[in-house]
This record gives sequence, C-alpha cells and structure tokens, in this order.
Amino acid sequence: MKRSVIFAMLAFSLMANGVFAQEANEGAMGSIITDRPTQTYSSFVVPKGAFQIESGIGYSRAAFSNSIANAVNLPEDYASENFTLNFLQLRYGLSDKLELRLAQNVYINRIKFDGDVINRRDVQFASTWIGAKFHVLNEDGFVPKTSFLAEYVTDIFDEDMGQDLLNLRFNFSNTLSEKLTLGYGLGGFVPTQNGPFYLEYSMVGSYAFQPNWGAFLELFGTLRNDWVNTHNVDMGVTYLVNNNLQLDVYTGFDLTNNFGETDFIFGLGFSTRILKK
Repeated sequence: MKRSVIFAMLAFSLMANGVFAQEANEGAMGSIITDRPTQTYSSFVVPKGAFQIESGIGYSRAAFSNSIANAVNLPEDYASENFTLNFLQLRYGLSDKLELRLAQNVYINRIKFDGDVINRRDVQFASTWIGAKFHVLNEDGFVPKTSFLAEYVTDIFDEDMGQDLLNLRFNFSNTLSEKLTLGYGLGGFVPTQNGPFYLEYSMVGSYAFQPNWGAFLELFGTLRNDWVNTHNVDMGVTYLVNNNLQLDVYTGFDLTNNFGETDFIFGLGFSTRILKK
C-alpha cells in the first residue's frame, strides 16, 4: 500500500510540474477559494487544470487537566506544544468536478512540566494525506453547494501514527448575502484496521467586510467513544492580494476545557493558484 501511495505522490508531482510551466491567467476563473485557514473544508473544487498551493506555519498547545493527566498516567501540569514549520497542501483540478490532493506537515514537538521543557523532539514529518475532492451539487436556493472528500492518511514518514486511516467527509456551503457565506461539514476518520471511528463537525461564517478583506468565526469539534469529546472555536482574517494569491491569519481555543483552560492555536499562511493557459 505504501508503494502505491509513493507512486501516487510522484504522479501528482509530475502533473504539478506541467502546470508550473504555464503562465497564470489572472482573473479568468474568479478569485481563489481555499480550504485553509479554517477547519471546515471548502465545498468548492479547484478549477480544471489549476494547481493550488496552500501553506503556512502554526502553533498549538494542549495543557492536560489533572483528571485527564491522571487517567493516562501523565504528571499533573503536563503540556504538549507543537510548532508546525509548514502546513503544506497541494491541490490539482483534474476536471471541473474532481481535484487531486496531497498534504504533508512538518513540525517540532516539545513536552513541558510545570512550565519547564522536559522533552523536545527534532523536526518530524506528520502523516501523509493523499486523496480527492468530488463536486456533488451546485447551490440552488436552500440546497447547499456540496462536495465529498476522501483521503488516505498513512505513515510514510510518521513513525508514531499507528495504523492508516480514511478521512471521509461531506462539505457544504450556502450564500446568505453578497458578503456573508456559511460553510459546514460532517465526517470523520475510519481506521483501516480495528479501532474506534470518531465523528468531526464544523461550521464557519465568513464575512467580506472589504472588497479584498474577509473575516471568519468557526465552531468545530470531535465526538469519540474512546476519549473525551472536544469543542473548539477559532477566528481569523484573510486578505486577497489578487485573484490567485491569498494571505491569512487565525487563532482559536478549546471551549470544553477537557484538556485544560490554556489550550489554543495560532497560525498564518498563504495560498496561491497557478492557472493553465
């Protein structure tokens, strides 16, 4: 299976190189629409022949509450910090209704106890995500624009992942007004071997307060039968430099305090699109 995934990654790279040889056709397909920086996947598929790069850096902190720490045999006042050096997602429009996707993150993790760093791990590759997003329905009145995402999550570089997973989810969006849109999604991870399935949900409201500026507020969470449920909120701002380049910044925190009151995330990044002639 891992050989097949590596072959698919190489094929994806060859297609991307072909697109890089083309000049960007500014404005021909409207403004870029991205998956980042929200947890809600966009319901839109990358246009046919377009190659899209979404990248950024981030920080997250999980400070385990004493009850959770005791349950998993960790010391109290234990915290885990991740510094993501690169969230990288590549998307290629194979047709008007199908895009191919490849994602790979690089990060540094450190463990803190009572404010002091007790363990630090070198630069690591996270799990590799490869898959596709399919257009399902166009928006029509109350019927939302709909797409379906299917990704295979494997441990090509990630030794700590355990077993491979399938990431499956439906993505929806409704246009509420000229400036306000609502996006939402439902899905989860399915283990390829034995293990629990857990459900993920998200909902995001996006508002274009200036022609090139947008803001969003998002609620998302995970429901599991083998661990605590989590509910989170994040918010951020996007800036459209031109039709094919977008910048973003965001922050967020945990609402449930299942891990601790200081849990939060922060990140910034960019997305760029290269269009085929």
